Amino acid sequence: MQFVFPTNLDLGHEHSEGFHQDLLRGLTHKLNNLLAVIQGFSSLILMTDDLDAGVAENMQHIREASVGVSGLSERIRAAGGCAKVSLQSLNLNEYLGMVETSLSEPFNKAGVSFEMDIQPGLPLVHVDPARLKEILIELLRNAAEACQKTGGRAMLKVCGPGVITPESERRVDILVSNTGSQIPQDKLAEVFRPFHGTKNSNHLGLGLTIATMLAHQLKIQVGVASENNTTTFWLSCPAA
Repeated sequence: MQFVFPTNLDLGHEHSEGFHQDLLRGLTHKLNNLLAVIQGFSSLILMTDDLDAGVAENMQHIREASVGVSGLSERIRAAGGCAKVSLQSLNLNEYLGMVETSLSEPFNKAGVSFEMDIQPGLPLVHVDPARLKEILIELLRNAAEACQKTGGRAMLKVCGPGVITPESERRVDILVSNTGSQIPQDKLAEVFRPFHGTKNSNHLGLGLTIATMLAHQLKIQVGVASENNTTTFWLSCPAA
């Protein structure tokens, strides 16, 4: 299986650390402060007993929009490589069992078959548990949506050192695969770029970009392969 990597995103020092990182964090923090004011005052207005029905509806739209923008600002921060991370040693066998319900949720909603194949006795990995969950959910949500369109099925497979990557590299590999669809080879690298999605206008096209940038911060290697009517995303995590 030949993987394509998001090298065209230029995930270098100048893009993910230092000045640009601090700038984007500061801007999104300021934006969230302003949105908190909008949300607070709109909530107070909505609590008025004799509020006109038309005004109440408009204020509800304002509040919902501000909440949506707050969520978007967090996604922008992650897409810009500015998420805060806390690296620690993690037992994947225990961890994946704990978050299995969350990982399965996109498939339950889509009515798609989903399997997990986790090798026992995995070595500890050096990651941020919360950020790893975000990465996995982004990839799994993408797989669930692809399967829903084609009637395919999906799998999460986790392997220890020596199965996919050489044992000497001491890495744990996570594969997220879905059947029923294939990405043209000349389009593979584009899936990691922002706003290059093929979904409808309700999607921002940031999911795989966010997963890639978070993985870069965690020193997790990312790749994608698509052949034989199957698309596979690969995460390679450093062992602790």
